[in-house]
Amino acid sequence: MIKDEIIKQLGSVVKNLTSENIEVQLETPEIADHGDYSSNVALVLAKKLGKNPRELAESISLEIAPRSLDPRDQRRNRKLEILDKVQPAGPGFINFWVAKDLLLETTLKFPQDRLSSLNLNSDQKIMVEYAHPNTHKELHIGHMRTLITGEALARIFESTGATVFRANYQGDIGPHVAKAIWGLKKIMEEESLIFEAVEKWPNHDKAHLLGKGYARGSKDYEANKLEIDTLNTKLYNQDESVMDVYKRTRQWSLDYFEEFYKRFYTKFDKLFFESEMVDSGKKIVEENIGKIFEVDEGAIVFKGEKYGLHTRVFVTSVGNPTYEGKEMGNGVAEWEAFHFDHKVHVVGSEQASYFQVVFKALELLDPEKFKDKQRHLSMGMVQLIGRKMSSRTGEILRVDDLIDDVKAGVDELIKIGSLEEGKSEAVEAIAVAAVKYSVLKVNAEQNVVFDVKSSVSLDGNSGPYLLYTFARTQSVINKLKIENALRSSEPKDLRRKLKTNSQLEPEELSVLRVLLHFPEVVEMAAKSLAPNLICNYLFNLAQKYNFFYQKHKIVGSEQEVFRIKLTQTVGDTLKKGLDLLGIRTVEKM
Repeated sequence: MIKDEIIKQLGSVVKNLTSENIEVQLETPEIADHGDYSSNVALVLAKKLGKNPRELAESISLEIAPRSLDPRDQRRNRKLEILDKVQPAGPGFINFWVAKDLLLETTLKFPQDRLSSLNLNSDQKIMVEYAHPNTHKELHIGHMRTLITGEALARIFESTGATVFRANYQGDIGPHVAKAIWGLKKIMEEESLIFEAVEKWPNHDKAHLLGKGYARGSKDYEANKLEIDTLNTKLYNQDESVMDVYKRTRQWSLDYFEEFYKRFYTKFDKLFFESEMVDSGKKIVEENIGKIFEVDEGAIVFKGEKYGLHTRVFVTSVGNPTYEGKEMGNGVAEWEAFHFDHKVHVVGSEQASYFQVVFKALELLDPEKFKDKQRHLSMGMVQLIGRKMSSRTGEILRVDDLIDDVKAGVDELIKIGSLEEGKSEAVEAIAVAAVKYSVLKVNAEQNVVFDVKSSVSLDGNSGPYLLYTFARTQSVINKLKIENALRSSEPKDLRRKLKTNSQLEPEELSVLRVLLHFPEVVEMAAKSLAPNLICNYLFNLAQKYNFFYQKHKIVGSEQEVFRIKLTQTVGDTLKKGLDLLGIRTVEKM
Protein backbone atom coordinates (compact mmCIF):
# COMPACT_ATOMS: atom_id res chain seq x y z
CA MET A 1 0.00 0.00 0.00
CA ILE A 2 1.01 3.63 -0.47
CA LYS A 3 1.15 4.11 3.28
CA ASP A 4 3.57 1.20 3.67
CA GLU A 5 5.88 2.62 1.01
CA ILE A 6 5.99 6.02 2.70
CA ILE A 7 6.76 4.38 6.05
CA LYS A 8 9.55 2.34 4.46
CA GLN A 9 11.18 5.30 2.75
CA LEU A 10 10.72 7.58 5.77
CA GLY A 11 12.40 5.01 7.99
CA SER A 12 15.31 4.82 5.57
CA VAL A 13 15.75 8.62 5.52
CA VAL A 14 15.60 8.79 9.32
CA LYS A 15 18.27 6.10 9.63
CA ASN A 16 20.57 7.87 7.14
CA LEU A 17 20.20 11.19 8.94
CA THR A 18 20.38 10.03 12.55
CA SER A 19 21.63 6.40 12.51
CA GLU A 20 18.49 5.62 14.53
CA ASN A 21 16.34 2.61 13.71
CA ILE A 22 12.90 3.75 14.82
CA GLU A 23 9.39 2.54 14.18
CA VAL A 24 7.67 5.10 11.96
CA GLN A 25 3.96 5.81 12.45
CA LEU A 26 1.70 7.53 9.91
CA GLU A 27 -1.69 8.99 10.73
CA THR A 28 -4.45 10.30 8.49
CA PRO A 29 -5.00 13.99 9.35
CA GLU A 30 -8.56 15.01 10.15
CA ILE A 31 -8.04 18.30 8.29
CA ALA A 32 -7.53 17.88 4.52
CA ASP A 33 -5.16 20.86 4.34
CA HIS A 34 -2.70 18.87 6.49
CA GLY A 35 -2.11 16.34 3.72
CA ASP A 36 -2.97 12.69 3.14
CA TYR A 37 -0.64 11.45 5.88
CA SER A 38 1.19 12.93 8.83
CA SER A 39 4.03 11.67 11.02
CA ASN A 40 5.35 12.66 14.42
CA VAL A 41 8.65 10.85 13.86
CA ALA A 42 10.65 14.09 14.27
CA LEU A 43 9.05 14.76 17.65
CA VAL A 44 9.89 11.24 18.82
CA LEU A 45 13.46 11.45 17.53
CA ALA A 46 14.09 14.94 18.88
CA LYS A 47 13.28 13.85 22.39
CA LYS A 48 15.58 10.87 22.04
CA LEU A 49 18.44 12.82 20.43
CA GLY A 50 18.07 16.09 22.31
CA LYS A 51 17.50 18.08 19.10
CA ASN A 52 15.02 20.73 18.00
CA PRO A 53 12.01 18.82 16.60
CA ARG A 54 11.05 21.50 14.06
CA GLU A 55 14.57 21.62 12.63
CA LEU A 56 14.67 17.82 12.49
CA ALA A 57 11.30 17.76 10.69
CA GLU A 58 12.64 20.26 8.14
CA SER A 59 15.76 18.14 7.51
CA ILE A 60 13.72 14.96 7.02
CA SER A 61 11.27 16.78 4.75
CA LEU A 62 14.06 18.05 2.52
CA GLU A 63 15.50 14.57 2.17
CA ILE A 64 12.26 12.86 1.25
CA ALA A 65 10.55 15.63 -0.76
CA PRO A 66 10.22 15.29 -4.55
CA ARG A 67 12.78 17.47 -6.32
CA SER A 68 14.26 18.23 -9.76
CA LEU A 69 17.58 16.63 -10.68
CA ASP A 70 18.42 19.41 -13.13
CA PRO A 71 16.80 22.87 -13.32
CA ARG A 72 16.64 22.48 -17.11
CA ASP A 73 14.83 19.19 -16.78
CA GLN A 74 11.14 19.70 -15.97
CA ARG A 75 10.71 16.03 -15.16
CA ARG A 76 10.87 15.41 -11.43
CA ASN A 77 13.33 12.90 -10.10
CA ARG A 78 11.53 11.96 -6.92
CA LYS A 79 13.16 10.07 -4.13
CA LEU A 80 9.65 8.94 -3.38
CA GLU A 81 7.70 9.04 -6.63
CA ILE A 82 4.29 8.65 -5.04
CA LEU A 83 4.43 12.09 -3.39
CA ASP A 84 3.64 15.55 -4.70
CA LYS A 85 4.66 17.44 -1.60
CA VAL A 86 6.24 16.99 1.84
CA GLN A 87 6.17 19.78 4.43
CA PRO A 88 7.10 20.23 8.08
CA ALA A 89 4.27 21.55 10.22
CA GLY A 90 3.74 22.87 13.73
CA PRO A 91 6.28 21.97 16.39
CA GLY A 92 7.69 19.01 14.45
CA PHE A 93 5.11 17.13 12.41
CA ILE A 94 5.71 16.13 8.79
CA ASN A 95 2.80 16.16 6.32
CA PHE A 96 2.69 14.21 3.06
CA TRP A 97 0.58 14.78 -0.05
CA VAL A 98 0.18 11.85 -2.44
CA ALA A 99 0.76 12.61 -6.12
CA LYS A 100 -2.42 13.51 -8.00
CA ASP A 101 -1.73 11.07 -10.82
CA LEU A 102 -1.53 8.30 -8.22
CA LEU A 103 -4.84 9.45 -6.76
CA LEU A 104 -6.26 9.15 -10.25
CA GLU A 105 -4.79 5.68 -10.44
CA THR A 106 -6.95 4.63 -7.50
CA THR A 107 -10.05 5.27 -9.62
CA LEU A 108 -8.87 2.54 -12.00
CA LYS A 109 -8.90 -0.16 -9.36
CA PHE A 110 -11.95 -1.86 -7.95
CA PRO A 111 -12.14 -2.06 -4.15
CA GLN A 112 -11.68 -5.83 -4.08
CA ASP A 113 -8.51 -5.50 -6.17
CA ARG A 114 -7.16 -2.95 -3.71
CA LEU A 115 -8.04 -5.11 -0.71
CA SER A 116 -6.23 -8.07 -2.28
CA SER A 117 -2.96 -6.33 -1.38
CA LEU A 118 -3.75 -6.76 2.32
CA ASN A 119 -1.80 -9.62 3.85
CA LEU A 120 -2.34 -8.85 7.52
CA ASN A 121 -3.90 -12.26 8.18
CA SER A 122 -2.53 -14.19 5.21
CA ASP A 123 -2.40 -17.94 5.98
CA GLN A 124 -4.01 -17.27 9.39
CA LYS A 125 -6.93 -19.30 10.70
CA ILE A 126 -9.26 -17.21 12.83
CA MET A 127 -12.27 -18.46 14.75
CA VAL A 128 -14.94 -15.91 15.59
CA GLU A 129 -17.35 -17.11 18.29
CA TYR A 130 -20.45 -14.96 18.52
CA ALA A 131 -24.24 -14.69 18.97
CA HIS A 132 -24.48 -17.15 21.94
CA PRO A 133 -28.26 -17.13 22.41
CA ASN A 134 -29.63 -19.36 25.14
CA THR A 135 -32.26 -21.81 23.98
CA HIS A 136 -35.67 -21.62 25.65
CA LYS A 137 -35.45 -17.82 25.71
CA GLU A 138 -36.23 -15.21 23.09
CA LEU A 139 -33.52 -13.29 21.31
CA HIS A 140 -32.89 -9.93 22.89
CA ILE A 141 -30.98 -7.02 21.42
CA GLY A 142 -27.79 -7.93 23.29
CA HIS A 143 -27.62 -11.15 21.25
CA MET A 144 -28.42 -9.07 18.18
CA ARG A 145 -25.38 -6.86 18.77
CA THR A 146 -22.97 -9.76 19.21
CA LEU A 147 -24.38 -11.41 16.08
CA ILE A 148 -24.05 -8.25 14.01
CA THR A 149 -20.54 -7.46 15.27
CA GLY A 150 -19.27 -11.03 15.02
CA GLU A 151 -20.43 -11.39 11.42
CA ALA A 152 -18.81 -8.06 10.48
CA LEU A 153 -15.51 -9.13 12.07
CA ALA A 154 -15.61 -12.45 10.24
CA ARG A 155 -16.02 -10.66 6.90
CA ILE A 156 -13.31 -8.13 7.70
CA PHE A 157 -10.87 -10.89 8.66
CA GLU A 158 -11.63 -12.71 5.41
CA SER A 159 -10.86 -9.54 3.44
CA THR A 160 -7.39 -9.44 5.01
CA GLY A 161 -6.52 -12.96 3.85
CA ALA A 162 -7.65 -15.09 6.81
CA THR A 163 -9.53 -18.36 6.72
CA VAL A 164 -12.45 -17.77 9.08
CA PHE A 165 -14.53 -20.25 11.09
CA ARG A 166 -17.84 -18.93 12.45
CA ALA A 167 -18.70 -20.63 15.76
CA ASN A 168 -21.72 -20.24 18.03
CA TYR A 169 -21.66 -21.59 21.60
CA GLN A 170 -25.19 -21.78 22.95
CA GLY A 171 -26.56 -22.39 26.42
CA ASP A 172 -29.04 -25.24 26.08
CA ILE A 173 -28.82 -26.64 29.62
CA GLY A 174 -29.03 -25.15 33.08
CA PRO A 175 -31.48 -23.41 35.43
CA HIS A 176 -32.86 -21.14 32.69
CA VAL A 177 -34.01 -24.19 30.71
CA ALA A 178 -35.66 -25.73 33.76
CA LYS A 179 -37.47 -22.47 34.52
CA ALA A 180 -38.63 -22.13 30.92
CA ILE A 181 -39.98 -25.70 30.67
CA TRP A 182 -41.64 -25.49 34.09
CA GLY A 183 -43.27 -22.17 33.22
CA LEU A 184 -44.26 -23.40 29.76
CA LYS A 185 -46.10 -26.38 31.21
CA LYS A 186 -47.98 -24.13 33.62
CA ILE A 187 -49.05 -21.78 30.82
CA MET A 188 -50.08 -24.63 28.53
CA GLU A 189 -52.17 -26.17 31.31
CA GLU A 190 -53.89 -22.85 32.03
CA GLU A 191 -54.56 -22.12 28.36
CA SER A 192 -55.47 -25.76 27.45
CA LEU A 193 -52.68 -26.01 24.89
CA ILE A 194 -51.20 -29.28 23.64
CA PHE A 195 -47.78 -29.81 22.09
CA GLU A 196 -49.17 -31.26 18.87
CA ALA A 197 -51.08 -28.03 18.21
CA VAL A 198 -48.25 -25.70 19.24
CA GLU A 199 -45.85 -27.58 16.93
CA LYS A 200 -47.79 -26.14 13.96
CA TRP A 201 -47.31 -22.54 15.07
CA PRO A 202 -44.82 -20.25 13.29
CA ASN A 203 -41.34 -20.43 14.78
CA HIS A 204 -41.43 -16.93 16.27
CA ASP A 205 -44.74 -17.69 18.04
CA LYS A 206 -43.30 -20.86 19.58
CA ALA A 207 -40.24 -18.89 20.69
CA HIS A 208 -42.49 -16.23 22.20
CA LEU A 209 -44.36 -18.91 24.14
CA LEU A 210 -41.05 -20.20 25.48
CA GLY A 211 -40.11 -16.67 26.47
CA LYS A 212 -43.34 -16.37 28.42
CA GLY A 213 -42.55 -19.71 30.05
CA TYR A 214 -39.11 -18.50 31.14
CA ALA A 215 -40.58 -15.29 32.56
CA ARG A 216 -43.18 -17.32 34.45
CA GLY A 217 -40.58 -19.78 35.80
CA SER A 218 -38.32 -16.94 36.93
CA LYS A 219 -41.17 -15.10 38.60
CA ASP A 220 -42.41 -18.18 40.48
CA TYR A 221 -39.01 -19.73 41.20
CA GLU A 222 -38.73 -18.97 44.91
CA ALA A 223 -42.16 -20.43 45.62
CA ASN A 224 -41.40 -23.55 43.55
CA LYS A 225 -37.66 -23.85 44.04
CA LEU A 226 -37.55 -27.57 44.89
CA GLU A 227 -39.71 -28.54 41.91
CA ILE A 228 -37.74 -26.47 39.41
CA ASP A 229 -34.36 -27.53 40.81
CA THR A 230 -35.44 -31.18 40.61
CA LEU A 231 -36.40 -30.63 36.98
CA ASN A 232 -32.99 -29.09 36.36
CA THR A 233 -31.26 -32.17 37.84
CA LYS A 234 -33.36 -34.45 35.65
CA LEU A 235 -32.38 -32.45 32.58
CA TYR A 236 -28.67 -32.74 33.43
CA ASN A 237 -29.12 -36.50 33.99
CA GLN A 238 -31.09 -36.85 30.74
CA ASP A 239 -34.00 -38.45 32.60
CA GLU A 240 -36.38 -40.03 30.08
CA SER A 241 -39.37 -38.42 31.79
CA VAL A 242 -38.28 -34.93 30.68
CA MET A 243 -36.26 -35.51 27.50
CA ASP A 244 -39.19 -35.45 25.06
CA VAL A 245 -40.36 -31.98 26.07
CA TYR A 246 -36.73 -30.80 26.31
CA LYS A 247 -35.89 -31.92 22.77
CA ARG A 248 -39.11 -30.47 21.34
CA THR A 249 -38.65 -27.07 22.94
CA ARG A 250 -34.92 -26.94 22.21
CA GLN A 251 -35.70 -27.45 18.54
CA TRP A 252 -38.28 -24.66 18.66
CA SER A 253 -35.50 -22.30 19.73
CA LEU A 254 -33.01 -23.54 17.16
CA ASP A 255 -35.52 -23.17 14.31
CA TYR A 256 -36.31 -19.64 15.49
CA PHE A 257 -32.61 -18.76 15.73
CA GLU A 258 -31.92 -20.12 12.24
CA GLU A 259 -34.56 -17.87 10.73
CA PHE A 260 -32.98 -14.91 12.47
CA TYR A 261 -29.46 -15.81 11.33
CA LYS A 262 -30.67 -15.94 7.72
CA ARG A 263 -32.40 -12.61 8.11
CA PHE A 264 -29.11 -11.08 9.20
CA TYR A 265 -27.07 -12.87 6.47
CA THR A 266 -25.16 -15.15 8.83
CA LYS A 267 -24.41 -18.86 8.55
CA PHE A 268 -22.32 -20.62 11.18
CA ASP A 269 -19.77 -23.28 10.34
CA LYS A 270 -20.71 -25.16 13.50
CA LEU A 271 -23.02 -24.82 16.47
CA PHE A 272 -21.56 -25.85 19.83
CA PHE A 273 -23.82 -26.56 22.80
CA GLU A 274 -23.34 -26.30 26.52
CA SER A 275 -25.08 -29.66 27.04
CA GLU A 276 -22.37 -31.36 24.99
CA MET A 277 -19.64 -30.00 27.27
CA VAL A 278 -20.96 -31.23 30.64
CA ASP A 279 -19.10 -34.56 30.71
CA SER A 280 -16.02 -33.51 28.73
CA GLY A 281 -15.51 -30.32 30.73
CA LYS A 282 -15.89 -32.10 34.05
CA LYS A 283 -13.46 -34.80 32.96
CA ILE A 284 -10.79 -32.26 31.95
CA VAL A 285 -11.09 -30.47 35.27
CA GLU A 286 -10.97 -33.64 37.36
CA GLU A 287 -7.96 -34.99 35.45
CA ASN A 288 -6.01 -31.83 36.20
CA ILE A 289 -6.53 -31.62 39.95
CA GLY A 290 -3.15 -30.84 41.48
CA LYS A 291 -1.85 -29.45 38.18
CA ILE A 292 -4.24 -26.63 37.33
CA PHE A 293 -7.11 -27.03 39.77
CA GLU A 294 -7.47 -27.62 43.51
CA VAL A 295 -10.13 -29.12 45.75
CA ASP A 296 -11.59 -26.58 48.16
CA GLU A 297 -14.41 -27.58 50.54
CA GLY A 298 -15.52 -30.29 48.14
CA ALA A 299 -15.55 -28.07 45.06
CA ILE A 300 -12.87 -28.00 42.35
CA VAL A 301 -11.55 -24.49 41.90
CA PHE A 302 -8.97 -22.52 39.94
CA LYS A 303 -6.83 -20.42 42.27
CA GLY A 304 -6.37 -17.38 40.08
CA GLU A 305 -4.63 -15.16 42.61
CA LYS A 306 -1.24 -16.62 41.75
CA TYR A 307 -1.74 -15.27 38.21
CA GLY A 308 -3.14 -11.90 39.25
CA LEU A 309 -6.71 -13.12 38.78
CA HIS A 310 -9.31 -14.48 41.22
CA THR A 311 -10.59 -17.89 42.32
CA ARG A 312 -13.49 -19.42 40.42
CA VAL A 313 -15.35 -22.71 40.87
CA PHE A 314 -15.14 -25.12 37.91
CA VAL A 315 -16.98 -28.10 39.47
CA THR A 316 -19.38 -27.63 42.39
CA SER A 317 -19.28 -29.60 45.63
CA VAL A 318 -22.17 -31.77 44.37
CA GLY A 319 -20.22 -32.66 41.22
CA ASN A 320 -21.80 -30.36 38.60
CA PRO A 321 -19.51 -28.46 36.19
CA THR A 322 -20.07 -24.69 36.21
CA TYR A 323 -19.97 -22.48 33.12
CA GLU A 324 -16.21 -22.32 33.65
CA GLY A 325 -15.92 -26.09 33.76
CA LYS A 326 -17.96 -26.52 30.62
CA GLU A 327 -15.86 -23.84 28.92
CA MET A 328 -12.85 -26.15 29.27
CA GLY A 329 -14.67 -28.76 27.22
CA ASN A 330 -15.85 -26.18 24.71
CA GLY A 331 -12.36 -24.72 24.27
CA VAL A 332 -10.92 -28.12 23.39
CA ALA A 333 -13.89 -29.02 21.17
CA GLU A 334 -13.61 -25.79 19.17
CA TRP A 335 -9.86 -26.19 18.70
CA GLU A 336 -10.38 -29.76 17.48
CA ALA A 337 -13.01 -28.53 15.00
CA PHE A 338 -10.74 -25.77 13.67
CA HIS A 339 -7.06 -25.54 14.59
CA PHE A 340 -7.18 -21.77 14.92
CA ASP A 341 -4.24 -19.40 15.14
CA HIS A 342 -6.48 -16.84 16.81
CA LYS A 343 -9.92 -16.90 18.37
CA VAL A 344 -12.14 -13.93 19.14
CA HIS A 345 -15.01 -14.26 21.63
CA VAL A 346 -17.64 -11.59 20.91
CA VAL A 347 -19.39 -11.49 24.29
CA GLY A 348 -20.79 -8.88 26.70
CA SER A 349 -18.48 -6.93 28.99
CA GLU A 350 -20.00 -8.53 32.09
CA GLN A 351 -18.07 -11.70 31.21
CA ALA A 352 -14.64 -10.02 31.20
CA SER A 353 -13.35 -11.53 34.46
CA TYR A 354 -14.80 -14.92 33.50
CA PHE A 355 -12.79 -15.00 30.28
CA GLN A 356 -9.58 -13.92 31.98
CA VAL A 357 -9.77 -16.99 34.21
CA VAL A 358 -10.84 -19.56 31.59
CA PHE A 359 -8.24 -18.28 29.12
CA LYS A 360 -5.54 -18.82 31.72
CA ALA A 361 -6.84 -22.27 32.63
CA LEU A 362 -6.89 -23.33 28.96
CA GLU A 363 -3.39 -21.92 28.46
CA LEU A 364 -2.10 -24.01 31.37
CA LEU A 365 -3.94 -27.04 30.01
CA ASP A 366 -2.24 -26.81 26.60
CA PRO A 367 0.03 -23.79 25.93
CA GLU A 368 0.66 -24.77 22.31
CA LYS A 369 -3.04 -24.65 21.47
CA PHE A 370 -4.20 -21.74 23.61
CA LYS A 371 -1.38 -19.45 24.80
CA ASP A 372 -1.86 -15.89 23.49
CA LYS A 373 -4.40 -17.10 20.94
CA GLN A 374 -7.68 -16.00 22.50
CA ARG A 375 -9.19 -12.57 22.88
CA HIS A 376 -12.44 -11.35 24.38
CA LEU A 377 -14.07 -8.45 22.53
CA SER A 378 -15.89 -6.95 25.51
CA MET A 379 -19.22 -5.78 24.14
CA GLY A 380 -21.10 -2.82 25.56
CA MET A 381 -24.83 -2.83 26.28
CA VAL A 382 -27.63 -1.83 23.92
CA GLN A 383 -30.05 0.70 25.34
CA LEU A 384 -33.33 1.65 23.73
CA ILE A 385 -34.64 5.15 24.14
CA GLY A 386 -37.66 5.03 26.43
CA ARG A 387 -37.53 1.28 27.07
CA LYS A 388 -36.37 -0.89 29.98
CA MET A 389 -35.90 -4.59 29.42
CA SER A 390 -35.71 -7.76 31.50
CA SER A 391 -36.08 -11.28 30.12
CA ARG A 392 -36.86 -12.50 33.64
CA THR A 393 -40.00 -10.40 33.83
CA GLY A 394 -40.83 -10.77 30.17
CA GLU A 395 -40.40 -7.03 29.59
CA ILE A 396 -38.20 -7.25 26.52
CA LEU A 397 -38.22 -5.81 23.07
CA ARG A 398 -37.85 -8.81 20.82
CA VAL A 399 -35.49 -8.45 17.88
CA ASP A 400 -38.40 -9.26 15.57
CA ASP A 401 -40.41 -6.39 17.05
CA LEU A 402 -37.46 -4.01 16.77
CA ILE A 403 -37.03 -4.78 13.08
CA ASP A 404 -40.77 -4.33 12.52
CA ASP A 405 -40.60 -0.91 14.20
CA VAL A 406 -37.69 0.06 11.95
CA LYS A 407 -39.48 -1.30 8.86
CA ALA A 408 -42.41 0.98 9.63
CA GLY A 409 -40.01 3.92 9.56
CA VAL A 410 -38.40 2.66 6.34
CA ASP A 411 -41.81 2.27 4.73
CA GLU A 412 -42.48 5.95 5.36
CA LEU A 413 -39.06 6.74 3.92
CA ILE A 414 -39.77 4.77 0.76
CA LYS A 415 -43.04 6.63 0.21
CA ILE A 416 -40.99 9.79 -0.27
CA GLY A 417 -39.19 8.12 -3.16
CA SER A 418 -40.49 6.35 -6.25
CA LEU A 419 -39.63 2.73 -5.48
CA GLU A 420 -42.42 0.36 -6.47
CA GLU A 421 -41.00 -2.85 -7.95
CA GLY A 422 -39.42 -5.07 -5.31
CA LYS A 423 -40.51 -2.72 -2.53
CA SER A 424 -41.01 -5.35 0.19
CA GLU A 425 -37.55 -6.83 -0.36
CA ALA A 426 -36.01 -3.36 -0.37
CA VAL A 427 -37.82 -2.34 2.83
CA GLU A 428 -36.50 -5.47 4.57
CA ALA A 429 -32.93 -4.85 3.34
CA ILE A 430 -33.03 -1.18 4.34
CA ALA A 431 -34.44 -2.00 7.77
CA VAL A 432 -31.73 -4.59 8.46
CA ALA A 433 -29.15 -2.10 7.23
CA ALA A 434 -30.56 0.55 9.58
CA VAL A 435 -30.35 -1.79 12.57
CA LYS A 436 -26.92 -3.15 11.75
CA TYR A 437 -25.35 0.21 11.02
CA SER A 438 -26.79 1.80 14.18
CA VAL A 439 -25.00 -0.91 16.15
CA LEU A 440 -21.76 -1.05 14.18
CA LYS A 441 -21.06 2.68 13.99
CA VAL A 442 -20.40 2.69 17.73
CA ASN A 443 -17.18 1.20 19.10
CA ALA A 444 -18.02 -2.35 20.18
CA GLU A 445 -16.82 -1.78 23.74
CA GLN A 446 -19.09 1.21 24.25
CA ASN A 447 -22.82 1.20 24.96
CA VAL A 448 -25.20 1.77 22.07
CA VAL A 449 -28.24 4.00 22.47
CA PHE A 450 -30.65 2.87 19.78
CA ASP A 451 -33.24 5.27 18.43
CA VAL A 452 -35.59 4.00 15.71
CA LYS A 453 -36.19 7.46 14.26
CA SER A 454 -32.52 8.37 13.79
CA SER A 455 -31.70 4.87 12.51
CA VAL A 456 -33.76 5.48 9.34
CA SER A 457 -32.85 9.13 8.82
CA LEU A 458 -31.51 10.25 5.44
CA ASP A 459 -30.00 13.36 6.98
CA GLY A 460 -27.48 11.78 9.32
CA ASN A 461 -24.99 9.02 9.93
CA SER A 462 -27.28 6.07 9.17
CA GLY A 463 -27.45 2.90 7.11
CA PRO A 464 -30.23 4.28 4.86
CA TYR A 465 -28.12 7.38 4.13
CA LEU A 466 -25.29 5.18 2.85
CA LEU A 467 -27.70 3.03 0.84
CA TYR A 468 -29.22 6.18 -0.64
CA THR A 469 -25.79 7.41 -1.68
CA PHE A 470 -25.00 4.05 -3.28
CA ALA A 471 -28.35 4.12 -5.11
CA ARG A 472 -27.49 7.61 -6.34
CA THR A 473 -24.22 6.36 -7.88
CA GLN A 474 -26.06 3.54 -9.61
CA SER A 475 -28.68 5.93 -10.94
CA VAL A 476 -25.99 8.04 -12.58
CA ILE A 477 -24.32 5.00 -14.13
CA ASN A 478 -27.55 3.39 -15.30
CA LYS A 479 -28.79 6.57 -16.94
CA LEU A 480 -25.67 6.82 -19.01
CA LYS A 481 -25.65 3.11 -19.84
CA ILE A 482 -21.87 3.10 -19.98
CA GLU A 483 -20.93 0.90 -17.03
CA ASN A 484 -19.99 -2.07 -19.22
CA ALA A 485 -18.01 0.10 -21.61
CA LEU A 486 -16.04 1.66 -18.78
CA ARG A 487 -15.28 -1.66 -17.15
CA SER A 488 -13.99 -3.07 -20.43
CA SER A 489 -11.82 -0.06 -21.28
CA GLU A 490 -8.11 -0.68 -21.54
CA PRO A 491 -6.44 0.68 -18.39
CA LYS A 492 -3.87 2.73 -20.29
CA ASP A 493 -6.53 4.21 -22.58
CA LEU A 494 -8.78 5.11 -19.66
CA ARG A 495 -5.86 6.52 -17.70
CA ARG A 496 -4.99 8.77 -20.62
CA LYS A 497 -8.57 9.98 -20.88
CA LEU A 498 -8.67 10.75 -17.17
CA LYS A 499 -5.44 12.73 -17.28
CA THR A 500 -6.21 14.70 -20.45
CA ASN A 501 -9.87 15.42 -19.69
CA SER A 502 -9.66 16.06 -15.98
CA GLN A 503 -8.62 19.24 -14.27
CA LEU A 504 -9.39 18.23 -10.71
CA GLU A 505 -11.83 20.39 -8.81
CA PRO A 506 -11.41 20.61 -5.01
CA GLU A 507 -14.51 18.46 -4.46
CA GLU A 508 -13.21 15.79 -6.85
CA LEU A 509 -9.84 15.79 -5.17
CA SER A 510 -11.54 15.49 -1.80
CA VAL A 511 -13.34 12.30 -2.92
CA LEU A 512 -10.14 10.85 -4.35
CA ARG A 513 -8.26 11.46 -1.12
CA VAL A 514 -10.91 9.54 0.83
CA LEU A 515 -10.83 6.66 -1.66
CA LEU A 516 -7.07 6.44 -1.12
CA HIS A 517 -7.47 5.22 2.48
CA PHE A 518 -9.97 2.37 2.02
CA PRO A 519 -7.52 -0.57 2.36
CA GLU A 520 -5.82 1.05 5.35
CA VAL A 521 -9.12 1.52 7.17
CA VAL A 522 -10.08 -2.12 6.59
CA GLU A 523 -6.69 -3.27 7.88
CA MET A 524 -6.99 -1.11 10.99
CA ALA A 525 -10.52 -2.39 11.61
CA ALA A 526 -9.16 -5.95 11.52
CA LYS A 527 -6.26 -5.15 13.83
CA SER A 528 -8.35 -3.33 16.43
CA LEU A 529 -11.56 -5.41 16.11
CA ALA A 530 -13.37 -2.20 15.24
CA PRO A 531 -15.99 -2.31 12.45
CA ASN A 532 -16.95 1.24 13.48
CA LEU A 533 -13.82 2.48 11.65
CA ILE A 534 -15.31 1.26 8.37
CA CYS A 535 -18.62 2.93 9.25
CA ASN A 536 -16.83 6.23 9.86
CA TYR A 537 -14.97 5.88 6.58
CA LEU A 538 -18.09 5.11 4.51
CA PHE A 539 -20.01 8.01 6.03
CA ASN A 540 -17.14 10.37 5.23
CA LEU A 541 -16.95 9.06 1.66
CA ALA A 542 -20.71 9.44 1.19
CA GLN A 543 -20.64 13.01 2.47
CA LYS A 544 -17.75 13.96 0.20
CA TYR A 545 -19.39 12.37 -2.86
CA ASN A 546 -22.78 13.97 -2.22
CA PHE A 547 -21.14 17.39 -1.88
CA PHE A 548 -19.37 16.82 -5.21
CA TYR A 549 -22.61 15.57 -6.80
CA GLN A 550 -24.56 18.63 -5.70
CA LYS A 551 -21.93 21.10 -6.91
CA HIS A 552 -20.82 19.66 -10.25
CA LYS A 553 -22.52 18.48 -13.39
CA ILE A 554 -21.65 14.93 -14.39
CA VAL A 555 -23.59 14.07 -17.54
CA GLY A 556 -22.61 16.26 -20.44
CA SER A 557 -19.74 17.97 -18.65
CA GLU A 558 -16.28 18.29 -20.15
CA GLN A 559 -15.06 15.96 -17.40
CA GLU A 560 -17.77 13.34 -18.01
CA VAL A 561 -15.42 10.38 -18.45
CA PHE A 562 -13.58 11.06 -15.22
CA ARG A 563 -16.68 11.91 -13.21
CA ILE A 564 -18.50 8.79 -14.28
CA LYS A 565 -15.48 6.70 -13.34
CA LEU A 566 -15.25 8.53 -10.01
CA THR A 567 -18.95 7.83 -9.40
CA GLN A 568 -18.48 4.18 -10.29
CA THR A 569 -15.53 3.81 -7.90
CA VAL A 570 -17.43 5.48 -5.07
CA GLY A 571 -20.36 3.11 -5.67
CA ASP A 572 -18.10 0.05 -5.77
CA THR A 573 -16.35 1.15 -2.57
CA LEU A 574 -19.62 1.79 -0.73
CA LYS A 575 -20.91 -1.60 -1.82
CA LYS A 576 -17.76 -3.43 -0.74
CA GLY A 577 -17.52 -1.54 2.55
CA LEU A 578 -21.16 -2.23 3.39
CA ASP A 579 -20.67 -5.88 2.48
CA LEU A 580 -17.83 -6.07 5.01
CA LEU A 581 -20.32 -4.84 7.59
CA GLY A 582 -22.86 -7.48 6.56
CA ILE A 583 -25.14 -4.95 4.89
CA ARG A 584 -26.77 -5.53 1.51
CA THR A 585 -27.21 -2.63 -0.90
CA VAL A 586 -30.30 -1.73 -2.93
CA GLU A 587 -30.19 -0.31 -6.44
CA LYS A 588 -33.06 2.14 -5.93
CA MET A 589 -34.48 4.20 -3.07
